[in-house]
Parts: sequence; structure tokens; C-alpha cells
Amino acid sequence: MRLLAWLTSIVSLSAQVQEPPQTTFKSGVSEIYVDVVVRDKKGRMVSGLGASDFTILENDAAQQITSFREVRRAVGSKAPATSTSGVADNTVRLPKQIRLVSLVYDRLSAEGRRLSRQASTDFLKRDLGESVYYAVFAIDRGFRVLQPYTADQRLLQAAIQRATSGERSDFTNDNQGLDSMAQANQGSEGAAAAVAQAASSRPAGGMTVDGGSLSAEQAAQVALEMSEFAANLNRDDLGRMSVFSLWAIIKELKPLPGRKSVIYFAEGLQLPNSLQQQFDSMVSDANRANVSVYSIDARGLTISSDQGAATQMLAAAAQRSQYARNTQTESAAGNRAESRTFDLAVDSLRANAQNAMAELSEKTGGFLMANTNDFRADLQKLSEDFNAYYEITYRPSDPSYDGRFREISVKISRPDVTIQARNGYFALPPMDGETVFPYEVPLLRALSQTPLPRDLEYRAGILRFRQREGSQQVALVFDLPLRQIAFAKDDLAGKYRTHISVLALIKDDKGHVVAKLSRDVPLNEPLDKLAGFQQGRFIVTKAARLGPGRYTVESVAADQEGNRLAAKKSALVIPPSPAPLQLSDMALVRRLDKPAELPDWQDPLSLQSGRVIPTLIDTIPGGPDTQLSVFFTIYPSGGVRPKLVLDLLRDGKLITRASPEVPAPNPQGAIPYFANMPLGTLAAGQYEFRATAIEGENAAQRSLFVNLE
Repeated sequence: MRLLAWLTSIVSLSAQVQEPPQTTFKSGVSEIYVDVVVRDKKGRMVSGLGASDFTILENDAAQQITSFREVRRAVGSKAPATSTSGVADNTVRLPKQIRLVSLVYDRLSAEGRRLSRQASTDFLKRDLGESVYYAVFAIDRGFRVLQPYTADQRLLQAAIQRATSGERSDFTNDNQGLDSMAQANQGSEGAAAAVAQAASSRPAGGMTVDGGSLSAEQAAQVALEMSEFAANLNRDDLGRMSVFSLWAIIKELKPLPGRKSVIYFAEGLQLPNSLQQQFDSMVSDANRANVSVYSIDARGLTISSDQGAATQMLAAAAQRSQYARNTQTESAAGNRAESRTFDLAVDSLRANAQNAMAELSEKTGGFLMANTNDFRADLQKLSEDFNAYYEITYRPSDPSYDGRFREISVKISRPDVTIQARNGYFALPPMDGETVFPYEVPLLRALSQTPLPRDLEYRAGILRFRQREGSQQVALVFDLPLRQIAFAKDDLAGKYRTHISVLALIKDDKGHVVAKLSRDVPLNEPLDKLAGFQQGRFIVTKAARLGPGRYTVESVAADQEGNRLAAKKSALVIPPSPAPLQLSDMALVRRLDKPAELPDWQDPLSLQSGRVIPTLIDTIPGGPDTQLSVFFTIYPSGGVRPKLVLDLLRDGKLITRASPEVPAPNPQGAIPYFANMPLGTLAAGQYEFRATAIEGENAAQRSLFVNLE
């Protein structure tokens, strides 16, 4: 069940008719809401201000305020607040306005769980009131909803107890042995290369290398590489789980009215450089959705600092940089050291996990609570933020969707006050149920051009699979040959640079986006990998379910280094009722990837034996070893195995026929099938590969046309 269903069960919303997404982007940035908390120099809330006291700036340009109100309630009471300084006529009593608070607990230690449980319990006793609803979420190896939004304190306390019980998953123990081995040989990096260089410069019969010492150092170097890789992978995985879990909550809160807040209990937020774009987009979505994040560092009062991790990574980068400078000859070790230097240096800037929590809160109008074992004073301030603030609305003077970040700043006419507000947003076009990334804006603009740009060759299409329960399972496939992609070559560094962006949308007959595929892939790789890159194909897939009706598939590919674009549009029809016996579309197989630990059965390309990577090309190079490899799926109507007939035809004439035995259906009732047919003896030309499934009086047939060179 989606979060929105739970939210709407407690919130009565008027029906909203959404316009089809626009791709012209001439105008339309909707009104921006800014919640502002104002305190005096002693930290007390300032009330009684009017719209004339505030100035809203967007990118340093003053904006016209379209609505303004002060919202207040006495903390811990349902009675309206009073003010000795007077209350403006537009003050709203909070009991009339819904407030939604999300409690999120992210991988807490035993002490962190204890502190978080105590803080949560104390806060709920203080803050529950009329029209206030809380929900409880937990993040570990996955994202769990422990309690949908409710005002029932009994249910909330039980959910908090579940969230702060048990043990968290520990991703670091497996790396400790690798770290120990690497640290035992710290400072010897580069010695093996130096010894090898010295040995290679001596004549035959001269000094020999101490193989035992070299082997030990090489083992240490391998351990270092493995440890760094595992640590980076862990940081990336942990950060991704945290960011996307928070983002899921924010996206579901977006259409709802009222004051919306997230209280985020964690022991730091892992934010490697690879997640920066997603993090920025999440913050922008929070600001557009009027959601503020308040972070609580559940480690409490600590004597250590997160800056140690940043310092260690920066020192590793410096060590690698020195090794790369001192290595005069080209070597694999030197290339690896050089390539990791920049990555480590950049990641070191993001390694302070507490700073990432502070950044998340400050950019969304909240604040960080940290470095204390007693959160009562901070929670008192938090409760005041929830219950006394100014709500300001403005319509941007620049209405264009340019994809750029718009910085928001709030100024006030009174001296000696502090202002707490969100910091800005990306001017991105609306898209039903989907997040738009800044890099997608020029791709979306390309879809509105007449004629569509055609600078690149690629294919995008739909593979149709099972149809049942009023919808059809499909796979959206994007297939881009890389031989045409431009690259920048740096001979001195031994690297090449390239950058690919792709976007594909499925829209219904009203223009609403029902599925989106999007990737932005910058590459900076060693030159010896360039030939392999140019021979490859960039293939991306996205599973979706579509109800009966007419759809449009829109796709865009961008070569960022070569400044080239291409776009296409095609029609798609999903029939209203399925046949008893079904056969999926067929596709040539590019490769079979390693199977996932937990296969996604919603993805028709995910199998127990691996994940199928299809290609949309229809040309195969000829030769004695040429083989046609085709993937499709049979969906029998009953428990019996259907008969399968495979035909190869040319110009409508049968060349060969086979009737292979069909395996038993899998637990999902499907029969995935790989057909491999040798073509080495055939002449060049176009061929039709046809599959026919027969089950009693029912039959299903699909064809795939292939050009043999």
C-alpha cells in the first residue's frame, strides 16, 4: 500500500485535476511556499509580524508576496496562543490546520536506540494535539513503515518501541581484516614498483628481486584496494538507502496540505559524491513540498569527531598523489593510484556524516540536534517551530522551467532577530508521480522541438509480456550504440572523458507520464578501456505495468561531450482483454547478467538464472560461428505444458523447423525461454524467426525479423 493511501485516510482532500505535463517550459513555475521561524536574540519566538516586515529574494531578486499568515498554537495545549505584542488579523489557530510529522529511525546502535526512544517518548507527550498526526518509519537493509499516520499515542509508542529495538545490520565488520592488513604495511606503497623498476634496469644475471617481500607487499596492496572498494561500496549503499527512503516520504507528502515535518534519528548520514545530485534533488523536492527535516544525531555526546573520516580519506588521496608523482614509468598500480586520487579527495569533502545531517536540515528549514545526551531543550525548540511560524507564498518573477537552482533568502525589517527558512529549489517542470532531475530539463525540451533532433542513432521501444488483472507487464528498453559517442582524450593523464544522458517516457492518452526511464552517466576511464567502450552498447531497461489503452513512448539521447541530441516518439496500444495462452514479444539477447540475490519478479527480464539484457538491434554479423539467440516467455493458461514450434523463414519460405521440449512453468506460472539457432551456413539477407505456442485449441504466435550481414 502506498503512503499516499494512508495519508488520505486521515486527510480529506478536494479532488485535484492535474494538467498534462508540458514540454515547452515557457512558463508555469507554481507558487512557492516558505515557512519562516523568527526568534529574537534570546531565542524567543517573535509574533505579530505582518507581510510588510518581510522581503523574499529569489536569486537576489525581490519577489512579490501573494499570501501571508501567522500560524500559532500554545505548546502542549489545544488553546490558541496569546501575544502581548498583539496578533495580526490573519493569524491561523493551528487546531484548524493539519500537521503531519514523520519519525524516521536510521540504523541506530544500542545507545542510539535508547536515546532516540527517550527523546521520541518525551516529545510525543508534549506535542500531540488536535489535527496532529505522526507516522513511524525504520531504515536498515530496507525501508519499513511501522505505523501509518495516526493520532493514537498508544499505537505510536508501540511503533517507536519496535523501531528502537533489535540490532542494526553491521556492514563494517567484514572489512576490519582487510583494514588491518593494509595498515600493517602503511607507508610501503610504491616499494614493489620501485624494486621491479630497479630489477628491470639490471643486466641478466644481476641482482634478483626478493620474491617473498614483493609478494607480501602486493598482498597488502590488494588488501588496501579491496578495503577501499568495500568501504566506498558500503558508504554508497548506506547513503542510497537513507536518501531514497527519506525521498519516498517527501514525495508522498507533497500533494497534501498543512505543516509537514520529518524528524530524522540517525548516527550520521553517509553522502558520497556519487549521491550528491540525488541529495540535492531530494532537498529541492522537500522545499517544493513544504517539508522540513529536523535531524537528531542519536550518538549523543561523543568525544570523537566525524572529521576524522574526512581527514583519513584526504590523507589517503595525498599518499596516492605522491605515489603517482614519484612513479616515473607507466604501471597498472600507478594508473590505479592516480585514478583514485581525485575520487578520494572529492569524497573526503563529504565524509563528515554529521555535517550531511546538518546540511539536510538547514537547507529544508529545520536544524540539527547533536552532541548532547539530553535533547529536551532542543525538542522544546522543535515543538515551538512546529507550532509558531509564518507561512509566506510568492509566485516567482521568472516563471521558466530552466532546471537551475533558485536560491531563496528571507529578509526582515526588524534588527536583532534570527530567521530559519528553507534555502531554495530547482526550477523543474511537474511530472505526475515522478521526480525530474536538473539534467533532464534539456532532454525534455528536445521533445518539444519541431522537427525532433536526429543527431544520434539509437532505439527505444517496449517489450510486452504477461497481461492479466487489467494490466500488461512491459519492459521499456533503451539501446544506444557507443561507437558514435564523442570523448575527450587526455594523453598525459592516460584517461578519456565522456558523458551520456538518456530519458524515455511512457504517456497515456491524456499526456500523463505513467513510467519513466532516466540515466545520467559521466565516465572518466583509462585510455586502454576506450576501444572496448566504443564497441559496446548502452542498454537500460525499466519494468512497468500498463492498463488497456493508447500510449505514447517518447525518448531522448544526449551526447554531452559532443553536444548532440536525438529524440523519437512512437505509439503503443495495450488491448483490453488478454488471450488464454500468451506469448511475450521476442528480443535478441545481448548478454545474461549475474542473477540477483533476491530476483525482482515484477521485472519480466529478471530470472533465477540471471537478468536478461536485451538489444533492439536487428542486424547480426555473418560468419561460421554466428548464432541467433532469442529470449521470450510463454504464459500457459493452465497447468499443462504447451507445445512450442520454432520456425526460421526467408521471404515467407520455411528454411528450418524445430519443436523443442518446453520446461515446466516457474512459481509465477511463466516459462522463460532462450532459443539458440546456428546461422553460420546461411546467406546474407533478412530472416524471420517465428515462435508458435499451442495449447489445445489455443495458440499464440510472435515473430522477430533479423538481418544477417
